[in-house]
Amino acid sequence: MSLKDDNIVTDFPSGLASAVFIDDQAVEKTSAYTLVKDTDCGKTFYQKTAIVWTLPDLATGPLGQLYKVVNLGPDGTLCTISPNSNDGIAWKSSATADKDLINTAATAKKGDYVVLANIPASADHWTVMDARGIWAKQT
Repeated sequence: MSLKDDNIVTDFPSGLASAVFIDDQAVEKTSAYTLVKDTDCGKTFYQKTAIVWTLPDLATGPLGQLYKVVNLGPDGTLCTISPNSNDGIAWKSSATADKDLINTAATAKKGDYVVLANIPASADHWTVMDARGIWAKQT
């Protein structure tokens, strides 16, 4: 099936609609996956079942790595982004070391996504560049 036919539209009570369009080069993963800096950088990935995504070790890769993960599972599908144990994720004005970013089962909606990058100012953590949905930091 082409993702062009699987775009997501969410209807809101106000009558407005919000669309998430996924490029037709996006890659589906069906089980836990470790993103690879040399071959996965710049790609969009998606899931339709609960998955843990592990980010590459920042110490081994160049600055500027970028990944997008889209949750295309039914509402309530867990999506977990896990940094390497040496790294963290900066989200909502703070960075946490070796803690996950989670689109929890209680809040996840089909079409939620996160874009993470390794930018020059963040040598020890990934930075959330864009997100849709409710994402929580692991405590």
